[in-house]
Amino acid sequence: MTLYVPDHFAAPDRDAIVQLIAQHPFATLISVAGGEPVITHLPLVADATGTLVGHVARANPHAALLAEGATVTAVFHGPHVYVSPTWYEQAGVPTWNYATVHVHAKVRVIDGEAAQAMLDHLVDTFDPDPLGEAGTRHMRRDERAGMLAHIHCFALEMQRVEAKFKLSQNKSPADRLRVVSALGQQDNPDADAIASLMMNTLMQSR
Repeated sequence: MTLYVPDHFAAPDRDAIVQLIAQHPFATLISVAGGEPVITHLPLVADATGTLVGHVARANPHAALLAEGATVTAVFHGPHVYVSPTWYEQAGVPTWNYATVHVHAKVRVIDGEAAQAMLDHLVDTFDPDPLGEAGTRHMRRDERAGMLAHIHCFALEMQRVEAKFKLSQNKSPADRLRVVSALGQQDNPDADAIASLMMNTLMQSR
């Protein structure tokens, strides 16, 4: 499975990739079994070492594949927005600007105390200081054990990362600035995010 990335649409740098994953952690995790894709939507976050970690319900059939050390692809969907051809100096075609990252990885199971630490890290990331205590540490030990019994925790050992930042790089600087200006007139967070990414790439190309 390979993402089509023309050279001019490659991610500007590693920091841009890391930032996109951090800002858009809800990923699509894809495995293949018997020639069919197995897909789960879930949050994935980087731990202190930069390794992506997450969990699925043990009742999810995907869990059995992950327990076997499957090879997976995690797709992170960044901001995206429609680009009108009327925004160019000369007539063009309608298109879509977007940023996405595909992480190809081998799954490593996380269990025991490491699984509890990983779960605390996930909670700390999305719901800091719940009920006055960080992570799941406000729960009794038996409650935490019961919760862990129903989920499968894992880490992704990255093998290959593909990133596509399609930001009108195939257009002239003047056209790109026109697109940025038009996006700035929309009441749309994704339009603002794409406009910011476009300005960053414009600055780097000078």
